Amino acid sequence: MCGINGIVRFDNEILEEEIKRMNKAIKHRGPDDEGVYVNNFIGLGHVRLAILDLSEKGHQPMGLTKNGKIIYRDEELDKAKYIIVYNGEVYNYKELIEKFNLKTETGTDTEVILKLYQKLGFDCVKEFNGMWAFVIYDREKNIIFASRDRLGVKPFYYYWDGEEFIFSSELKGILAVKELNRKENINKEAVQLYFALGFIPSPWTIYNKTFKLEAAHNLVLDLGKKEIKKWRYWELPKYNPIYDKKKLIEEGKKLLEDAVKIRLRSDVPVGAFLSGGLDSSTVVAVMSKFTDLKKLHTFSIGFEGKYDETPYIKIVVDYLRTQHHHYYFKEKDFEVLIDKYVWIYDEPFGDYSGFPTYKVSEMAKKYVTVVLSGDGGDEVFGGYKFHIISRRIEYLKKIPLFIRLMFLKILNNISLKKNFTLYLIKEAIKLSLVSNEKFYSELFDGDFIISNEGKIWIEKNLKYCLENTDNNLSESIRIFDLLFRTLSDNFLVKVDRASMANSLEVRSPFLDYRFAEFSQKIPTEWKVDFFKTKKLMREIIKDILPDEIVNRGKGGFEPPLADWILKEEYLNEVYKNVVILKDIDESLYNFFKEKVFKNKENLLYRIYLIRLFIFIKWWKRWIK
Repeated sequence: MCGINGIVRFDNEILEEEIKRMNKAIKHRGPDDEGVYVNNFIGLGHVRLAILDLSEKGHQPMGLTKNGKIIYRDEELDKAKYIIVYNGEVYNYKELIEKFNLKTETGTDTEVILKLYQKLGFDCVKEFNGMWAFVIYDREKNIIFASRDRLGVKPFYYYWDGEEFIFSSELKGILAVKELNRKENINKEAVQLYFALGFIPSPWTIYNKTFKLEAAHNLVLDLGKKEIKKWRYWELPKYNPIYDKKKLIEEGKKLLEDAVKIRLRSDVPVGAFLSGGLDSSTVVAVMSKFTDLKKLHTFSIGFEGKYDETPYIKIVVDYLRTQHHHYYFKEKDFEVLIDKYVWIYDEPFGDYSGFPTYKVSEMAKKYVTVVLSGDGGDEVFGGYKFHIISRRIEYLKKIPLFIRLMFLKILNNISLKKNFTLYLIKEAIKLSLVSNEKFYSELFDGDFIISNEGKIWIEKNLKYCLENTDNNLSESIRIFDLLFRTLSDNFLVKVDRASMANSLEVRSPFLDYRFAEFSQKIPTEWKVDFFKTKKLMREIIKDILPDEIVNRGKGGFEPPLADWILKEEYLNEVYKNVVILKDIDESLYNFFKEKVFKNKENLLYRIYLIRLFIFIKWWKRWIK
């Protein structure tokens, strides 16, 4: 796990010092080693967090000659036909060595990527099972080839203006050599998307001419033509349910064990995050088959009062007997991290569970360099409230239209501000009246602000999911989460930045692409019903965890941050600085002044106050 940087400049020579500045900006991602390659108009940089082959043979940039010899010394890279900088892990690299009869000189997966690129070209990525963002300079074809993993676990940012291509694992790397962080460079559409969604989805970033490479995409920059081409190299299979529960349980168990096992490949200590929820508890339980639990370090965060998951964490720890480390996250921890948060997340990012994620990563790094997590289980097996809500709406649509319209008319004539349950019923009836692709774009319409750009993004991607499932709403909402809403540019950004800020690698078995494909075989009714989530998953894991965990509902990994931000000192800062929005988007500014500030006790508007608070803090840290 590492950080990558690079510059392609057609009109001016690149200086080695520029690449070193980029490396310094993201040094936290790779404190163990640094590499630089510069050749007139191309510069590549790498900072290394050593996980596999801790020797100098794991150094990057790494090259491969025509004769198949690996070069791992910067000063010899001009001899190479291909040169790579790579961030991530290809977990199945050993199987690929055997499958393609590769002769290897190092113990790294980096070498496997290079040699498979030599054999298969762009299609090499279809063989990889892992998380990655890499760039290969192909001197023979005179191209730059970049790729991002199927579910977008690893980040890839790039700037492109037709004459200069700059890429990095984080925006910080680009900002080290390109002063984009000025008010006039702010992307208005990205700001709208941030406030609508809580994050900025690919391909947008907060700055103009700066982009994220989408998950499951390849990119080629033709150095002769000065042209960029992108394409999706992986598609999720169509939803095709198999009604053989015994077969699905057997396949799920086998896949779970293999996904965990290959993620334990490491030359450094491996631990695990343990929240007490179904997903992380499952991962640790499966790890017990392949590692000594007395030596396995697990890590968790607790919160005081109603937010505390500690009792469930204790059940799992007592059951599995790991070497457990627990920390209570308090308001003072939040206060200490406020300014650091907007350095870690260098474009606006509204998921405030990033605060405790940083803290648990900081704690884990004291003991291990790699941890396994339960991320992705909800998206694969159907674990979110919205998955249940969409199922309920499917039932609602079976009620005759005139009855739904009658109830909606009654509810429209009642003040529902203080009765949130009735308000949600009204919204559910409204959603049952619109087409499926408008499920999210019409949600809380008039109360939430969803920009035109946000509506277009949501409806386009939800339509893609509906086409994948023959208009099955519940299944489409789950796939929408898997591919677009919750993972690549949202929750996985949270985990990547918080962990890598502490030089910690996080591996997630449920993000194995085979699980995404497996999920398409599970009938919707075996994922969620009217009340229960993850039904099939609970049957897969019932023999490895205590009943209290197998049968528990969905928890949440978040501090009482909304309560803390709504304190007077922070609200005053928000009121004072909301004017920042006026020049960017006056309608957004008016929405806060006229609606949010006047109804700040409304549960729907509290999330906007949090997003604005974080946006203001980000602005003060980054915009000149």
